Amino acid sequence: MKSYKLNEIEYKRILGRNIISADRYETVNLYWGASCVEVCVKASEVWVNLSSDYDVFEIWACVEVNGFQTARFIVPKEKQWICIARNLNPNVENLITIIKDTQPMPDDSKHLMSVNQIGLNESGCFVPLKERKYNIEFVGDSITSGEGLAGNFNEGDWITQWFCAGKTYAVKTAHLLNASWNVMSLCGWGICWGWDGNKEHNLPSHYENICSVLKAEESSNIYNNYNFPVQNDFVVINLGTNDNEAIKQKIYTDAAEYRPKIIDSVCEFLKTIRKNNPYAKIIWCYGMLEINIVPSLIKCGIKKYKKLTDDKNVFILKLESREKLEKADYEKGARGHPGEKTHIAAAKKLAGFIKTIDNL
Repeated sequence: MKSYKLNEIEYKRILGRNIISADRYETVNLYWGASCVEVCVKASEVWVNLSSDYDVFEIWACVEVNGFQTARFIVPKEKQWICIARNLNPNVENLITIIKDTQPMPDDSKHLMSVNQIGLNESGCFVPLKERKYNIEFVGDSITSGEGLAGNFNEGDWITQWFCAGKTYAVKTAHLLNASWNVMSLCGWGICWGWDGNKEHNLPSHYENICSVLKAEESSNIYNNYNFPVQNDFVVINLGTNDNEAIKQKIYTDAAEYRPKIIDSVCEFLKTIRKNNPYAKIIWCYGMLEINIVPSLIKCGIKKYKKLTDDKNVFILKLESREKLEKADYEKGARGHPGEKTHIAAAKKLAGFIKTIDNL
């Protein structure tokens, strides 16, 4: 086997928020769920050297070959070689995608997945990757992090084994559209507050940083501003479920208190997204889990933003719910979250919608 440090591989693609010039380092660190390293090879055998760091929540990774998942496993703490493809046709180009399947964990004092080297059989080689049609960013909560996409429907433990960021509607949408993806999502967080009303658990306040939700050392570069090196063609937001849950739990009992907060936060978040994505079409999605309070407030926030800015490239899209789609137990996701059937339906609807607005 021939091994290559990441900066020795000319043809590679790094997806997900990362530090400036991440491709120039010997090792590529991945932070957000669904972040990945992609290579295209003409080789019969492919290995990857991985390592991780964590205190509580182990990190899972998955592997795709030509857009289809072929493996999923816990990333070892110590550097270790893992065979991720074998007996491939060496005369055929194969796209290999190594995906961080676990979202960042703010409650873990250490959290890191590192892709250290990639190995090929002696005669194997890397070849140029085909360009993708779009760049799409996804911002969301546990649904976008893939919570519940592994495990039996009645699993109740909150553990990383049940998170599959590589199987979500976000990655499926990207595949349907031949798009590169960038995901920023965190379980339990919302537009204004988390599921329990914690006002610090809002994604918009972290949007302009690399991965400031983690409890890294203050000197860590993940607290730095994200420089948006790739211009997104679309930004898809799927936030609001946890804000809705907090209100349902009577953490906020007075509509006069929570209503303006959500409306104003939606408006301000759209301003921030537009500042950093001047040419993107922005789509706010909801509905994969049924919510009854927040959608009307999101619509009001979008209306307010449009009135202030005259921005015609902001849309809202209702997706089909888990409650309506998943009838049999085997169709249901774990921990009360959408299963793959709902994610597939969402990806199809979202991809179709993107096609309709692409040339507007």
